Formats: sequence, C-alpha cells, structure tokens
Amino acid sequence: MSNENLKPIIQEVEYGTIKVNLDKLMEKADISTYKLNNATNIRFQTIQNLQKDVATRIDFNVLARLCYSLNCNVADILEYVPNDK
Repeated sequence: MSNENLKPIIQEVEYGTIKVNLDKLMEKADISTYKLNNATNIRFQTIQNLQKDVATRIDFNVLARLCYSLNCNVADILEYVPNDK
C-alpha cells in the first residue's frame, strides 16, 4: 500500500456533550436503581452507567421505558451541553 492511498486525519470538532440526568430524576422520584430495574426490566448495569453519566449510547427502547416509568420526557433525561470554545 502506497502513501498515496492514505486518507488524512481531519481534526475532530468539539460539538459539546450530552449529559444524562437520570440520577437527579431518580432522586426526585425517590426510586432506587433496584426498583427502576424491576419496573423497566432494563439491565442493572445499564441503569448504573446512565446514573453515573458514563454511558456512550442509549437505545430508544431503553429511553422510552425510562420515560414511561418515570413519567417524564426525553429532555428531562438528556441534556445537550454546548462546547465553551
């Protein structure tokens, strides 16, 4: 393979981040991870990752179950935080 076939790496643009506010919603509703797990049938680890805001993706089905069980909207769970730069 010659160098002519290599594609240059384009500098990544920082668009901002998505913050997950599930922990705040659960606290406000006074519901534990265990109770939410039982109510939604979402994996315990998935709920914990969302609570800790370390999840890298979320399935629409999971999001819908959370909204249904917590009686909230998607915007209550996910928040867009723009880049400061």
